[in-house]
Amino acid sequence: MVLNKKYLWIGIFVSLFLLSLSGKVFAGTSWSIKGEYFEGCTCNPGCPCLFGSEPTHNRTCKITGVFNIHTGHYGQNILDGQTVIGITDLTAGPDENWIVFYINGDGSTSVRNKVLLDIFQHHVFGFTSVPSERTTVKYLPVHVESSAWRKKAVVEDNLILDVELLKGTGDPDKPTQIVNKSFPVWADEFDTTLNMGKASTHRYQDVGHKWNYDGRSGFSTNFHFEDNE
Repeated sequence: MVLNKKYLWIGIFVSLFLLSLSGKVFAGTSWSIKGEYFEGCTCNPGCPCLFGSEPTHNRTCKITGVFNIHTGHYGQNILDGQTVIGITDLTAGPDENWIVFYINGDGSTSVRNKVLLDIFQHHVFGFTSVPSERTTVKYLPVHVESSAWRKKAVVEDNLILDVELLKGTGDPDKPTQIVNKSFPVWADEFDTTLNMGKASTHRYQDVGHKWNYDGRSGFSTNFHFEDNE
């Protein structure tokens, strides 16, 4: 009986030690994600926000941003092949702003899901400063298709974004592009070249929000975010 109690206390000590380590999983951990980004937004194609002008519809800029991670890590956690979608209103004030995250998964509270949320909530979209009560996180199957001229993301019945890049007439092998962009959001993390497109389909309904932005603006580019500590 004494021996059993000894092992019981050892087990409790080990459990508490491991819990203390898990609580530090986000503190001072190096991370990096690289991949492809594409989005659809409220504006007409050729989004004026990219040129420092007001949005084309009621001064409102709602976006669906798809981050398809090609290579990434958070400490020892490999993030290759993961997809995170952020949906938000970039023009909402601090008292009414909101954000919805779809993280590709099955709803489990895995370490991978936790670190992805930490990266996107506190770093990638950290500039939005959305409070926790207006932040929604859902771990759902995310279907992504990417080809030279088409970028598509589907999340169950909640979201479909299908962006077709615009073909340039000067060089038909390249999409219409914004080169050497001037864009305050993710200025350093996005490539300097944006491939411009049109969202043939952009429909969303979830968490009290619903829209149909078919035929409006879209673009794609590459991204690289990393810790700056």
